[in-house]
Amino acid sequence: MDSSPEHRARAESLRYELKAVCEESAYARLVMALRLHPFALRILFPPRRVQSVYFDTDRNRALEENLAGVSRRTKLRYRWYGDATTGLAGQLERKERENALGWKETTRVAGDIDVEGARRRDFAADVQAGVDGRWRAALAGLDPVQWIAYQREYWTTADGLVRVTLDRDLQAFDLRLAARITSSARTLLPRILILEAKCAPGHHDVARQLIGALPVVVDRCSKFVLASAPGQGPLPSFLGD
Repeated sequence: MDSSPEHRARAESLRYELKAVCEESAYARLVMALRLHPFALRILFPPRRVQSVYFDTDRNRALEENLAGVSRRTKLRYRWYGDATTGLAGQLERKERENALGWKETTRVAGDIDVEGARRRDFAADVQAGVDGRWRAALAGLDPVQWIAYQREYWTTADGLVRVTLDRDLQAFDLRLAARITSSARTLLPRILILEAKCAPGHHDVARQLIGALPVVVDRCSKFVLASAPGQGPLPSFLGD
């Protein structure tokens, strides 16, 4: 039996992720639906700004694998919380997916990291210098390609079996042709609201029942894909009656 740290991290974070996308203008209505939900949803903790810089190869391997529907795929990102963009104490995350199941590993990045105004190469080198050898190897050959930010709210069922996140005010900045990382030129994106229900494998039916009681439709939605290839992203729908 594999007892490595990597295997334990995978087992502990293994989960289903069910997503639904609608127009951002439906925010108030969807929040009301969450408050009145029969599963007695409650706010888990206060909203916060989530920001990430995603890594990919110069041939967009992670993007192409997602678009092609490759069953086993990986994404790496540097993540932090709040409005600051320099002097950051963030973490490196590796998200892996195999068919409908996903899991995540994280490690703290040492040092104060600058995003806004940093040269892409310097940013990548600073992140690599702040992690151990295994994570440095995972970053080899990758460059920062997308800077994505959004406002996230956190909800949970009363029994804690399913966590629900609600994301809005999505912003993205394409870094693939930039020498420096900058938020001066935003990617034109649809104004969408992304709801996601996350649960352990044993509670998948509960998550489906939860979303089934909401006026939304389950659909694929990757913020990374939407930022990298907006024409390939989901088409948001208005809430149903």
